Amino acid sequence: MNLATILVILAAFVLGIGLAIAFSRRKNTASSDQGLNLILQQINDLARTMDQKIGESHKQVNESIRYQSSESTRLIKEITGELVRVTEGQKQVANFADQLQSLQDILKNPKQRGVLGEYYLETLLKNTLPHGSYEMQYNLGKDEEGHD
Repeated sequence: MNLATILVILAAFVLGIGLAIAFSRRKNTASSDQGLNLILQQINDLARTMDQKIGESHKQVNESIRYQSSESTRLIKEITGELVRVTEGQKQVANFADQLQSLQDILKNPKQRGVLGEYYLETLLKNTLPHGSYEMQYNLGKDEEGHD
C-alpha cells in the first residue's frame, strides 16, 4: 500500500468523524442516534481495514529490507573475495617483475650470460640425448697433451 492510498483512507476517516460530529449536533433524536451509530460503525470498520492494510504493508517492507540486506551482504562478500584474488595476482606480477629484473641484471655481464648458456645447453643435452653420447668441456683442436 502506498502513501497516497493511506492518505486517502485517513482523509475519509477524518471526514467520517467530522460528519458524525456534525450530525450529532444538528439532531438529537433517536433516528439520528441510529444514523450516528451506523456512521461510527463504518468508521470503526474503516479503521480496522486501515490497520490491517498498514500491517500487511509493514510486513512486506520488512521482508523486502531483509532480502535487500542479505543480497547486499552476499555481494560484498563476493567483491571482497575478488579483491583478495586481484591483490594476490598483483603480488605475483610484482614478484615476477622483480625476478625478471634480477635475470636482466645477471644477463648484463657477458661471462654470466655464457655460464647460463652453457648450463642451459648441458641441461638440454641431458634431457634429449642418451648418457655418454656427448661430453661437456670438450677441447677443440688440442690433443690429450695440449698440443695444437
